[in-house]
Amino acid sequence: MRKVIVTGCDSGYFPLVIELIQSIGNRTDAALCVLDAGLTPQQARTLHDLGVMVRIPHVPDCAPSWRVRRRPTLAINLSKLWLDRLLPQFDLILWIDADAWVQDIAAIEHMFDAARGGGIAIVPEIGAKIADLFAVRWICPGWMQVRSFLYKNARKARLPFAIRRRIGAKPLLNSGVMCIHRDAAIWPVLRKWQDTIIRRGGALFTQDQLSIALAVYIDGASVIFLDNSHNYIGPWLLDEERGSLVNLFYPHDPVGIVHLVSQARLRESLSNTLTVPTLSGGQAAVNLRFGGMRAFREASPPG
Repeated sequence: MRKVIVTGCDSGYFPLVIELIQSIGNRTDAALCVLDAGLTPQQARTLHDLGVMVRIPHVPDCAPSWRVRRRPTLAINLSKLWLDRLLPQFDLILWIDADAWVQDIAAIEHMFDAARGGGIAIVPEIGAKIADLFAVRWICPGWMQVRSFLYKNARKARLPFAIRRRIGAKPLLNSGVMCIHRDAAIWPVLRKWQDTIIRRGGALFTQDQLSIALAVYIDGASVIFLDNSHNYIGPWLLDEERGSLVNLFYPHDPVGIVHLVSQARLRESLSNTLTVPTLSGGQAAVNLRFGGMRAFREASPPG
């Protein structure tokens, strides 16, 4: 099957996209594509020279154009649910956010294989962090307020309480890494919910993740869940000997796709570091970007 890996960025996130491309290297036969939400002409030429396709994002009619003009990167989130239209020449479409990179290429192939049957291949946020399954605020004994991502965003979109109740305690399906076949039945369902959410005043930045949840949990769209190694957002654990990030849970296998959610300082500069526990029981200061991990391995060669 014809396969493509897609991401998107503006000029500020361009260095992260370059690192994502470098982390993939020539280890897959998938084509590469970047959605341009504000690249400079030189950056676009650089991608072209690397053999990477550059495409203009798709902004659906329901999205307020003035909001996208004010914040052009919103077009990337909106486009995630239109990738089958943007890239009709490919059978399997794998999206990876620009602030992620590939440590173990097997994760890429797992994503493609999982989506072959027509379901959306995606990682639920279960066990990815040491935290409650979903956020609540206790009001008084026996009474609490649901504060999960899905519930809050569904409320902002003014969706009926019956829908909010059904999805409020469900795990978020993280759209930062997902794979869908071009002919999958979920595409029009996703766009139906996107249209509903936007027209009801929902958040443009998160409409993609809410649309996916609604398509799966409300409409019963086919889904294949992969473990958190395929979209790993922490807690972080470093194997110093191998110079790689590993899963918190035993047997601490290497993470497949590293996703730097909520790591603005690390994304900002390779000189910024995070103190990370190691398998040996110690700690190490390291930048978790592809370039930062590469520098760590070069500075601390195995043995």
